[in-house]
Amino acid sequence: MFYFFIIYCILLALHALKLSDDLHLNEIDCVQLLVSANQEWGFLGREPLDILRLTAGIWYTGRRDLLTALYSLLRAVVLDPGLDDDLVSDVQKYLEDLLNSGLRQRLIYLIKELNREEPAGLGGPNSVPYVIDSRGALVERRAVVCRERLLLGHCLILSVLFVRANIKELFAVLRDTAAELNGSNDVLKYQITFSILFSIVIAFVSDALSGKPDKASLLSSDASFRRECQENLINAGDDPTVEGFIGSVRLAWTVHLMTTQDVNDSRNTISSASSDMKDICSCLETIFTNNVFQFPLDKVLQTAAYQNDDEDMVYMYNAYLHKLITCFLSHPLARDKVKEIKDKAMAALSPYRFGSEIYQKEPELVSGNDVVWTFVNCSGEDHNNFQTLVAFLKLLSTLASTEEGASKVFDLLHSKTFRSIGWSTLFDCMSIYEDKFKQSLQTAGTTLPEFQEGDAKALVAYLNVLQKVIENGNPIERKNWFPDIEPLFKLLSYENVPPYLKGVLRNAISTFIQVSPNMKGTIWNFLELDDLPVVVGSNLGNNLQPFTVQVYDMRFISFLNLLNALTAE
Repeated sequence: MFYFFIIYCILLALHALKLSDDLHLNEIDCVQLLVSANQEWGFLGREPLDILRLTAGIWYTGRRDLLTALYSLLRAVVLDPGLDDDLVSDVQKYLEDLLNSGLRQRLIYLIKELNREEPAGLGGPNSVPYVIDSRGALVERRAVVCRERLLLGHCLILSVLFVRANIKELFAVLRDTAAELNGSNDVLKYQITFSILFSIVIAFVSDALSGKPDKASLLSSDASFRRECQENLINAGDDPTVEGFIGSVRLAWTVHLMTTQDVNDSRNTISSASSDMKDICSCLETIFTNNVFQFPLDKVLQTAAYQNDDEDMVYMYNAYLHKLITCFLSHPLARDKVKEIKDKAMAALSPYRFGSEIYQKEPELVSGNDVVWTFVNCSGEDHNNFQTLVAFLKLLSTLASTEEGASKVFDLLHSKTFRSIGWSTLFDCMSIYEDKFKQSLQTAGTTLPEFQEGDAKALVAYLNVLQKVIENGNPIERKNWFPDIEPLFKLLSYENVPPYLKGVLRNAISTFIQVSPNMKGTIWNFLELDDLPVVVGSNLGNNLQPFTVQVYDMRFISFLNLLNALTAE
């Protein structure tokens, strides 16, 4: 019996030594882990490799539980309304004490250290690559550690709303994590980088909004920080991925400067105020020259990594992006800059698209948002190309996603707010093309004129706005908005009208079915008169007899969808 005990102790020691090497832990701690794993799983009859995997799984489960507990406390204060006020106050005080004692520095340190190819991080070359989790499933150790880093990032985001963050440290980590994304499609790596990015964005925005007329925000009152931050952000880097993320930070920093400008001007000397204005103008020039809006649109907001991140975190991201773009567009210098570059089509697209993307994800943020409507009124006129017009109309389509927004967009395009943009422009354009086509058909030997690409895309954008307005408009009010919908049918019978435009026309038409019970009959009548047939008096297949009736083109899904909508109860 004593002999077996000695063998057991030796095996336990060997496993403990291996775990110590794999996990960078004290051997005594490893023995305790082995005992715990044996109590939970039972080692009798198991292979040594399974014992190591089970024990490592116990270790990682314990670590994750600790991180989850911290995240839950942070979340309770920031995101959980309705909790007992005294309880929230106590938790907040406790968390503030932890953060002031260096907890956030520890979070940042762990995000960096856990990414190293060594036992304390992702695992060394001789480490066991898989562990068995609490469900008994075999999982990759690297994936487990990456999820820990992501949870640390989420804790970091929430922590910046408690105690002022060290932007310099966050900035350095962002550079490192962004550099790792080159050539990588790892969703977790992207989500970790997003968490660092938004920690900085939220820190800047929340700090700027915390200032009062008689009291500057914490960051803006630190002259040395402002000078150092400006110097770091104004210089472009060589790595396009890193520079893309830094550009997003540059945008947040610019918003911080603009938002705190009035308070700083009242407290600073004339030369200092002049320096602040110079910094703002310099940042704005860099933002629009490099089109920094494009990167967060393409590489952040529209990625699967962003859309599949933690639901609470995505809501926070969108909420602070809303605050960011609202603060940005509320400043006259930013609005003037958007108007100034309208003739540079691609550069001007991004501010519109950026707003569209945010409010498409969180349409309720449009409610009561006077800044956005002010921006719409200021930037809606004088489009010199169809690209910016389409982008602007897409923004209107997004803003019409709620009943309030639909009503405002309808009124905006119904009134004379803009000289060249309105519902009359939509219907006039369709009438002009219809007249051209009619004249062409009446002239022998003349082919139908080409439908200009810019006009087609502008009409599509207009029709998308119309569809959103009808879909989301007040059921009583919308009955009187478009009394005559016949012009929507007039282009359907011409073969040279682009199929995608016909599809959008039919989609817009189908939206009117819900407006009133009598609308179905009206649509049927117009449809029979104007929609496009495949052939008139032609042969079909091997049938030598010509058809003497119109055969509708059933290849178009939009046509089938319209028929389905009309025949539905």
